[in-house]
Amino acid sequence: MKESRVPFKKIIFVCAHTREGEAACANADRGANKSSDFIEPLREEVRKRGLKGKIRIAKSGCMDLCAKGPNLMVFDENGNYTLYSEVTPTDLATIVDKHFNYG
Repeated sequence: MKESRVPFKKIIFVCAHTREGEAACANADRGANKSSDFIEPLREEVRKRGLKGKIRIAKSGCMDLCAKGPNLMVFDENGNYTLYSEVTPTDLATIVDKHFNYG
């Protein structure tokens, strides 16, 4: 086994979990707030800002916070994290501005 540092400054986990008949972040009944619809806009913002290799957008499984969803977790290179719940498409700009400021 080889151990090394994570090569990204930040990793943003977007809950992409769905459930039949129950609340989940990526269920279609969330409408415009379906978290799986947030993944590509976030990845596009990473590309647009030239941050590929510095910020990773990753799909996650259930975070066990379905009632508060959609949920995103942002982890930095020091192990600090921020949880965003009840995220809407208009919140993405705030998240991007707060966490994508790297040169």
